[in-house]
Amino acid sequence: MPLTGLLVPLLFSLAFLLPAWWLYRRDRRLLSLAPAFTALVLAGTTVAIYVADVNKVQARYDLDLLLTELAKRDLYTTTELRDERETLFLFSSASQALYRGRDYAPERVGAIDSVLQAMAAWTIRASNLPQWHAGTDWDRSVFFLAHAGAVLGHYQLATNDERYAPYFRRIGDYLGQRMMRGHYKHLGSSGDENLLRPADNAAAIYVLTLFDAYYGEQYAGRTRQEWTAYIKKELYYAESRLPCAAFNETNRCSIEPSAAATGLYISYRAAAAPAEVRDDIPYREWLHYFKRFSGSPFGLSIRPNMRSGVEARLCNAGLSPLDCGHFEDAIGLWAAAEYGGGYTYFRLFSGPVFERWFGGIPDFAALRPARRVRALTVVALRCIGEGTQRGA
Repeated sequence: MPLTGLLVPLLFSLAFLLPAWWLYRRDRRLLSLAPAFTALVLAGTTVAIYVADVNKVQARYDLDLLLTELAKRDLYTTTELRDERETLFLFSSASQALYRGRDYAPERVGAIDSVLQAMAAWTIRASNLPQWHAGTDWDRSVFFLAHAGAVLGHYQLATNDERYAPYFRRIGDYLGQRMMRGHYKHLGSSGDENLLRPADNAAAIYVLTLFDAYYGEQYAGRTRQEWTAYIKKELYYAESRLPCAAFNETNRCSIEPSAAATGLYISYRAAAAPAEVRDDIPYREWLHYFKRFSGSPFGLSIRPNMRSGVEARLCNAGLSPLDCGHFEDAIGLWAAAEYGGGYTYFRLFSGPVFERWFGGIPDFAALRPARRVRALTVVALRCIGEGTQRGA
């Protein structure tokens, strides 16, 4: 977290010294202790939150939580009715969080690699993901390609174990060749609809960076340039410089931007090319439209819609298979981390820290697997951000 992120909360804390000084000068010394103590507590809290980030205290907490819960075998079964795409997104997000966790928690590498292997083994089974069956149109399956590729790529890069290499190689070669040839520079998200989502395709380009890093290919750079140029030319929503949440082959903007869909787009984009997006217009636009301010510098929430007080239209369709309104703050934390968001990161990071201090350990054991998948997805997304270090 950049030190600039502490400026506002520290000034807010020290402001309580003014009434303390005023009361003290008027010989109301006992009463002056209340604002002075408030200033001390708030300043101490600010520093403690900063230390929790710098020393990866919160990141390690969430990493351990993921390792514990993802070691439970019922998440890998198909006996309960749940959308396999939600599980795939959880494994994709968790694999990235665990992959980054190898850097700041080297003592947990053995456990991390074991969980990465379990998720990769689940990902290659056609019984779990029918897109592996022959005859599937992968041009309309980029959600599957991106997130299955992320699980396999993170495992392979972490361990150099090539037991799943044929699957990863197949995904990487297909994405690299097909996205460059595509007229829209995007592939369809899912075969059961006619929508192309920039967020899903941004995740695909992130996977290409993993593929290039392992195999020495050059797919990601050229694909990213052409893909970004197409978005700038065709897909910006009329009211902003944000890409639509989804479009189709006859409509440049089927679904307007939402906080989660746009947040995933900018986060994967930054993760794929950190040096190219330090002062990125979509990130600043995202902050402009979706932040919900509060009077406290220790809290911030992200609303799903572009217009305050107006319900987000077709928000679930733009984010499918995830539910709109459930993941915005966690995605926002990741985005702020990728872009060196300073104060925005501090405010979004404060919430999980307070939850750890005062809320206790979440009772994931009480949740059925389908609900646990959604809850763990929030943990995985914020853990990615907590494990990311960018400059100011």
